[in-house]
Amino acid sequence: MAMVDKTQTDLAPSGAAGTGLSTVPRLVPAMLAGMLLLASVLLPAFMFETVREQPMPGLGPGAWPGAILFALAAFSALWLLLEIRALARSERTSSLEAPAEEETYRYGKALGGIGLVIAFGWLLPVIGFALATGLFLLVWCLYGGQRHPLVLTLVPTIGTVALLWMFMGLALMPLSRGVGVFERFSVWLLTFIGIY
Repeated sequence: MAMVDKTQTDLAPSGAAGTGLSTVPRLVPAMLAGMLLLASVLLPAFMFETVREQPMPGLGPGAWPGAILFALAAFSALWLLLEIRALARSERTSSLEAPAEEETYRYGKALGGIGLVIAFGWLLPVIGFALATGLFLLVWCLYGGQRHPLVLTLVPTIGTVALLWMFMGLALMPLSRGVGVFERFSVWLLTFIGIY
């Protein structure tokens, strides 16, 4: 039986090697990284064609997309270099292989996560970005099985403050502050952390 298994696994590589098709799957990750790099370098030329008469104080509306494109270009270039190096050394065939499945996929848990994202979007205009984000991060950690009190305190707190600074402080995006008492809390929090 062991010989049959060995014979079956030996047939696949020898059939593809003779046709020259075995190199195509090896090149896919490098081509993907190259396309991402090219797109992230060329895209800003088409995005920011408008002419501004006066420079705006602070970061303008193009800062966030520009930063994302710069990061995409940098990481794509790094990925491309790693793929080319791996192909040159023939260390591996592809970095886009699926990981070994450790457990079965739980569709119920995935649907619960989707429901949590929908609840975040629904609560956002009511309780504001700050509270909705903190609550979302807390429930997401609990839903993922995290129970350590320090993690459950620090992840929502640091995550919320970081996202507030990224979107409202740096990108100057006017995100929802909520209504009523939630708006007053959001204004207090934004003043407390130095955004307002």
